[in-house]
Amino acid sequence: MYSQFTLDSVESKIARDYPITHLPVDTLKTALAGADSSSFLLFDVREKAEFDTSHIAGAIQVDPDLSAEDFIRHYGKRISTKHLVFYCSVGKRSSILAERVEAEALKLGAADVENLRGGIFRWYNDGYPVVDAQGETDVVHPYDDFWGQLLQKRTVHDKR
Repeated sequence: MYSQFTLDSVESKIARDYPITHLPVDTLKTALAGADSSSFLLFDVREKAEFDTSHIAGAIQVDPDLSAEDFIRHYGKRISTKHLVFYCSVGKRSSILAERVEAEALKLGAADVENLRGGIFRWYNDGYPVVDAQGETDVVHPYDDFWGQLLQKRTVHDKR
């Protein structure tokens, strides 16, 4: 599957396998800190337990198996002119959903549909904040023991 099991190798494989735009985490972080941050809609494509453990602030949790029709029914009125950014643990589930909804979302006026390269694992590993229902936290759901190997432990609380 991967010649070397690193987050970089996983990101490269996902980018090759899913021909959708893969947005770097630093680009998203800069955009969310800017004056135009309200033009972004973040969709967390993980199970509820994963989302409840932590997520990127402002993200909307959506079922990974959501159909394009159901996505449009639930979010279609909110996506015109918006940059839709999908993420999951490493980017696979979010790439699949982003590809599934892209054509319909663009028809309804979405500015673009992108996958967050490396998902919440890259976001967290690069030191950016994650939140739970109580506020900022230093915990990210590992998905399972295998994929959890890609998460780096934080030794210093970094509030970039």
